[in-house]
Amino acid sequence: MTPELEILIEDAYRVFGGYQLAGDTLTVCHCNVCMTPETERELIDTPLREIPSQLLAEYTNSAHDWDDGPVAREMRYFLPRYFELIAEYDPPDTIGLDICLRRIGRGGWRAKWPEHEEDIIDRFLDTFLIASLSRLDLVLWPIGWRLGFDLADVLTMIVTAGGNLDRALSAWDGAADPATAIHMAALRGDVLTLNGRPCFDNPFLEDHREEADRIGAFLMRDEVDRRLEAAFFAVPDPRLQQILSDAMVR
Repeated sequence: MTPELEILIEDAYRVFGGYQLAGDTLTVCHCNVCMTPETERELIDTPLREIPSQLLAEYTNSAHDWDDGPVAREMRYFLPRYFELIAEYDPPDTIGLDICLRRIGRGGWRAKWPEHEEDIIDRFLDTFLIASLSRLDLVLWPIGWRLGFDLADVLTMIVTAGGNLDRALSAWDGAADPATAIHMAALRGDVLTLNGRPCFDNPFLEDHREEADRIGAFLMRDEVDRRLEAAFFAVPDPRLQQILSDAMVR
């Protein structure tokens, strides 16, 4: 975790520190495929900073209902731990990073929560995206070398959480190359042309076509081509050069 994320997460614990769980139950589903009473008790009894990802994932996937009173306060109690686990790339969701904050997106926090809470969420999403640009580990696929970390997961999380996509894309655009350009190159393979315009193809964005269009347009700009070319000559690793070169062919 970067120092910037560490500071921001401590700020989140402070901002949301006034929220506590009320009573001996959570607003969760207890059907056969959701949370058992024993898991609910374990989650309530575990100190917030010690909740493991797998246990919090039980809440993520069992908390279906929403209201702007007790449920919103409950979610805000857990939110700093969500941020901390996400920053450790151990997202509390059985599906993964993409939609682990979808519940606050559905809750409409931006229109309803206090400004200082809105600010800490936006800053976390921006800071996590920038931190993720340093992840340039490579894996060998049958079609060649590819990045081991998919920045699409971060973008879909921002969208499904109700984050400010334009703000996040601006932060990404302003980050330093060659890492920034390498991740842009890696995601160009997910851009399709639909109705004459570029669209970012991601199953988690099927209900967010406007945002998918904006991501596609962002990645296919002419200035991105110039960044990819400059990054190609700046990196010594031929595997990264191949990713950049493949993205320039369109």
